[in-house]
Amino acid sequence: MSPKMHKLDRHSVKSLLKHTLLKTIENIATYLSDFLETKEPESLHQYRVSVRMARSVCLEFSEFMEEKRKFTLEKILKSLQKETNEMRDIDVFLECIEAYKTRVEPSCLYELESLEAKLMLEKKEAYASFEKRYTHAFKDELIAKLQAIQNDEKLCLPKSEEKLYKYIKEILTKRLKKIAKASKKLHLDAPNERFHKLRLHYKKLRYNADAVELTQFSKSFKPLQNAFGKVQDKNTQIERIKRYNTSHSSCLKSIIGLLEQELIADKQACIEKSSKENIVKMHEHLDTIFP
Repeated sequence: MSPKMHKLDRHSVKSLLKHTLLKTIENIATYLSDFLETKEPESLHQYRVSVRMARSVCLEFSEFMEEKRKFTLEKILKSLQKETNEMRDIDVFLECIEAYKTRVEPSCLYELESLEAKLMLEKKEAYASFEKRYTHAFKDELIAKLQAIQNDEKLCLPKSEEKLYKYIKEILTKRLKKIAKASKKLHLDAPNERFHKLRLHYKKLRYNADAVELTQFSKSFKPLQNAFGKVQDKNTQIERIKRYNTSHSSCLKSIIGLLEQELIADKQACIEKSSKENIVKMHEHLDTIFP
């Protein structure tokens, strides 16, 4: 058995759940404090990554957790992520704006800058609303709730004492099977929801591989996550632009057209990266880790 497998064989499912929650709660507290102090988008992003990591691990190992406590934990984590979705979407759009300025007709530059100004205003309002809600007292209470769940000895069921090695390959393989099934339905005209669903599958796979320190396996999914992220970002941006009365703006229509054109190439990249052949390679990679 390899050193990596020995480590997995030493640890139980319970120790993974407890350690992951401890680590992610610490990160949630740190990055939330950083964001409230600095308003830096990267702190917000890392805060969201920590929340998603906790959610992903708890989801994959949900059968080892007591039902009511698991429900309470998931409800809190889901709320934290949902409350920052709009803020993150705006931040990503603003990051993209500079690149878009080089791709539109010069006559549309003013319209794009106006769009940028609207986004900045929406960001200011969203950030202010978040800051108003997340006072120091509220933040401390939130972290205390999460820590109480993490410390609760009844959070994990007795069967969680079993070795992690016994379950981890099965859990990762099950997620790969879901990816393979969803990928079969992927084509350029497929609904946006299918691309988004696959993106979430790859995120869960990556976060859980990270949680058990399968570093190389985890890193292999970063390009896939990025490819599907581009599709999600552009779809979100197109829907946001449509809010701004595009029927009276030929420039906004042209910006949407530009994004839709780029979206085709982004979707094609996702289809190729999530092909049957590549998924077979993912399975083979997993088999080399768990011979």
